[in-house]
Amino acid sequence: MLAPDKLKEKFKKVSKENWLFRTFLKGQEPDELDRLVNEMHKELFSKMDCVACSNCCKTIVPVLKNDDILRIANHLELSADEFKKNYLKEMDGKWVIGARPCPFLKKQGCEIYDYRPENCKEYPYTHKNEIVFRLINLVENCEVCPIVFEIFERLKKIYKDEFKEYKRQMVACNIIRPWKS
Repeated sequence: MLAPDKLKEKFKKVSKENWLFRTFLKGQEPDELDRLVNEMHKELFSKMDCVACSNCCKTIVPVLKNDDILRIANHLELSADEFKKNYLKEMDGKWVIGARPCPFLKKQGCEIYDYRPENCKEYPYTHKNEIVFRLINLVENCEVCPIVFEIFERLKKIYKDEFKEYKRQMVACNIIRPWKS
């Protein structure tokens, strides 16, 4: 699996292909795609220490639900209002962590790990079904999470021949220009 510090550089090299692959995946059988991604999720997460990586904590701005706010504020012995004032900002009518990297990320890991927001617990959502409806997020998460990057690379190998034909058709129809991958 790709080291977290190599991710951005490698993502840039495959970004264009990943966006095309996302379009290709939308045409695949959704239940089969869910099965493949869910299996890879289990395998890859069993091998990686997410806390050691923490790329998501450095770059993602999670949305907090009211339950998250109350749980974390209580843990920090703050009122919900104090917690909001000190750590959150309102964005599009929702509360998000107000700084990047996350202010709770320390050298030893997340200070509020057992109380972290639901969005943090669920990230990168590759364990859930209906992957086909979250493909834009997955492509974006390839730049943040080594596991998502690896899932995309493995899917490209699984669908290698079909994706190659898809790219050929897109070039033939002048929908895309050819590029070297």
